[in-house]
Amino acid sequence: MNTNKVKKIFFLNIFVKKSNMTTEKNVKLENWENVLNANFSAPTMSFDLIKYPVITEKSYISLFKNRQYTFDVDMRLTKPQIKKLFEKLLNVNIISINTHIPPRKKQRVGVTKGYRPQYKRVIVTLQEGQSINFN
Repeated sequence: MNTNKVKKIFFLNIFVKKSNMTTEKNVKLENWENVLNANFSAPTMSFDLIKYPVITEKSYISLFKNRQYTFDVDMRLTKPQIKKLFEKLLNVNIISINTHIPPRKKQRVGVTKGYRPQYKRVIVTLQEGQSINFN
């Protein structure tokens, strides 16, 4: 009978210690989630997917004639994802999206040869009366 009481007390102590440990882990996880949410929020992560706007003579002509903006984006994005991304981040309505993957350019530094990073080029057509401010 005494051994049963000892076993029950022993298991209760272990259970209490484990429950205290899980609450400490939960507190640590909550702090970590706060740090992640502050530094890696959805808008900041989304801006990482858009590399930069392409500013060339051809893109300027299409900008003023057809309201088409040209950007380089991450290779993994699909057209529906690109459309959602631009509509959420830049608050514009998109009529159409054209994408293409330009050929990789060779790069040589001294003796070593390599290639430039690959990207996807996106031409976004906006609704009439809307524009994207690059400031």
